[in-house]
Amino acid sequence: MRYRTIGQDAKARREVSVLSLGAMLFGTATDEATSFAILDRYVEAGGTFIDTSDNYAFWINGTQGGESEELLGRWRRSRGVGDEIVIATKVGGRPNSPSSTFSHDIEGLSAEVIRESAERSRERLGVEKLDLLYAHVADAAVPLGETVEGFAALVADGTVGLLGVSNH
Repeated sequence: MRYRTIGQDAKARREVSVLSLGAMLFGTATDEATSFAILDRYVEAGGTFIDTSDNYAFWINGTQGGESEELLGRWRRSRGVGDEIVIATKVGGRPNSPSSTFSHDIEGLSAEVIRESAERSRERLGVEKLDLLYAHVADAAVPLGETVEGFAALVADGTVGLLGVSNH
């Protein structure tokens, strides 16, 4: 396995495997036993970087998401996984109400939603600090400055290490 350093700040940067494991369907279309087996095999092969989101996978069973993060939290606890595995998660694309289809009725990226969503993700994953937090989708309804300040506040208070954007 090859590795790469992400982040530049010495306090937040992390070394991760170049191959990241996507956990989108873990806990929904991929059952727990299979998900755990895939995660175990990935780590045995040297993998250290897992991708998920707070809205995965709402469309499978008509929820608001969170199943993937919950499964990853259970796996982490059952295996005693700590900081050696970096989990990247995303906020902003979670539907406002249970849904089975993609729509524009999503939480978005206001500072309040960013903070609340990050807290829920931390709880589901069972971590005090999110390694890498992405803005999942662009939100034209919220001033960009508010979104940036919302993410920056989480880094400043130590609940998030690194930031990113996805689907922008």
